[in-house]
Amino acid sequence: MTKQQSDQQLWQRTIKRIEQEVAALNDLERDWLSPHLAEIGRLQRQLHELFEAGDGGRLCAECLGACCERGRNHLTLANVLSHLLSGQQVPEPDFSRTCPFLGPAGCLLEVEGRPFNCVTFICDAIEDRLAPAMREDFYRLEKELRSHYLALDKRFAGSSLRGLLIRAERLGEKAFMGRIDDSVL
Repeated sequence: MTKQQSDQQLWQRTIKRIEQEVAALNDLERDWLSPHLAEIGRLQRQLHELFEAGDGGRLCAECLGACCERGRNHLTLANVLSHLLSGQQVPEPDFSRTCPFLGPAGCLLEVEGRPFNCVTFICDAIEDRLAPAMREDFYRLEKELRSHYLALDKRFAGSSLRGLLIRAERLGEKAFMGRIDDSVL
């Protein structure tokens, strides 16, 4: 079995498990998740607006997404939950690409559901085009966004900024939505 086939199988098993776990979530967990995921989406949209202000779309198209070459492990539980809890399907990854979510026209993921690493990375060419106040805003928003991702990491066993597939390999059969500290609701 090739690495691509192995990744594809792990992906399919992982998404199926998460879909089942999300379907079984109680209202308390959904109520806790909703504002965090909404805030992640809002902050990611603001970061993307700064990326665009730095001419990011054009610059990325020129370099063909060279920074996306390490995207295999970037998608997180938070990103999958963002899709699933809003009634969307996560786009099918293509593990033969440098990033499984990088299509011919760019990223297949909506900004609000993109991985943390993807929305918080800007190359020097983009950063140089941002005014100092915009750069400060970018890094302030990055810090705020990180706090929401880390809140999920502290609550759910399957959440990690290291990426969903890495976490899936380490979790084994444990639940992604399993509480790290069941005594805290």
